[in-house]
Amino acid sequence: MNRRILALAVLGAAIWLTLPQEVAAFGGRKNRCDSGCSPCAAPAPCGMAGGACAPQYTVSYVDQKVTAYKTETETKDVKVMVTKWVDVKEDYKYTELVPVTTKQKVTTQVMQTKVEAFKYTEMVPTTVKTKVMTQAMQTKVEAYKFTVLQPVAVKELVKVQSCVAVTKDVETTVWDTVATPGKQKRTVCEVVCVPTVVTQTVAPCAAPAPCAAPACGNSGGGLFHRLCHKKKSCAPACPTPCPDACATPCAAPAPTTVQVTVMQRQVVTKEIEVDVVSYSKVARKVMQKVTVMQPVVVEKEVTVTKCVPVEKTANRTVCFWVPVEKEVDVVKCVPVEKTGNRSVCVWVPVTNEVDVTTCQQVEKTGTRVVKKAVQAEETVKQTFSKVVPYETTVKVAVYTAVPAPAPVAAPCAAPCGSGCDTGCGMSGGCGSYGKTRGGLFHRLCHKSKGGC
Repeated sequence: MNRRILALAVLGAAIWLTLPQEVAAFGGRKNRCDSGCSPCAAPAPCGMAGGACAPQYTVSYVDQKVTAYKTETETKDVKVMVTKWVDVKEDYKYTELVPVTTKQKVTTQVMQTKVEAFKYTEMVPTTVKTKVMTQAMQTKVEAYKFTVLQPVAVKELVKVQSCVAVTKDVETTVWDTVATPGKQKRTVCEVVCVPTVVTQTVAPCAAPAPCAAPACGNSGGGLFHRLCHKKKSCAPACPTPCPDACATPCAAPAPTTVQVTVMQRQVVTKEIEVDVVSYSKVARKVMQKVTVMQPVVVEKEVTVTKCVPVEKTANRTVCFWVPVEKEVDVVKCVPVEKTGNRSVCVWVPVTNEVDVTTCQQVEKTGTRVVKKAVQAEETVKQTFSKVVPYETTVKVAVYTAVPAPAPVAAPCAAPCGSGCDTGCGMSGGCGSYGKTRGGLFHRLCHKSKGGC
């Protein structure tokens, strides 16, 4: 904390040193002439440049190394106490049910069968003669009358419908096809040749073979040296000037790269106008003769067969029911009491000795693993903040006194009031607070020769 306070104090001092001249330093006051005080409202009273009091100062800034403080973080290994859960074995008591088998006498019910006599009633069928009234069917012949329909041919006038062909004019609609020529745009593909510049490597011509004759420069020559001058193919083989016959022959020239224009085939699309004929239907009315079959009703005499009812008489055999008394055998069921034997099931108590298992509580001791909290010391990484001093360079204002100019012979226009600042700048002025208090440089104001 003390380091931070010291750093703030140093920073405040540096800020104060860079303040402009119009601000008072360490208890000084702002130039009172800026507030419009009446005694100093007039222009420079004593004819001096910049005011009538202390000498002027020039400010220059120099670099000064100061110690500043910054906050940094630091990670340290710190030993701390932590709680851990550890497996611990411990003995404990528990109760267990143990089965125990003993012999015991128990009474149980056992099912047994036995034969017993019993009486029952049985229905026995018996045949008995009984008189009953029944219906008997009998037949007889009787006469009866009936009506039949007998067909008879009769001539009658009837209306008959027939079809007659009739020709008449009918207005019909006929559709004519009209062709209309026109233009239509279509996209077609066309192959064109486009000039394209390509780069090719051209191999030089083979160097000519040297002449078989001796060097051209020899005056004597061989037997056939005259033929060398007459033969045209040998002329280019001898450069000018003629090289030495024993010298190394000239190297073949390097291949050259040239650009040539070739025609390449490309497919392009373009729009063209073609003649197109469109067809449309046009309706027109025409009169046509049409023959139709028209129905006509005509009366004709025709022979018609009709059915006439005729009454006749005939005999028939009919059946009818007649009540008749008869004696018939009737079977009736008569109850008869009889005696029989049957087997029945009964429960009989029986005593037996059986094994009976019971559970008894037995206390036992066992071992189990439980979790137990244990305090242990561990090393962990923690981050701390600390204030680190460092050196830095700041600009510090340096004030240099400038000699005041010589006073003008003319008297002051008006005396400076005691309650008004005379423009001493950062020193606070000669007249500040009745010359009892001043700034940091108030002593220099009393030493200057151009006071009020």
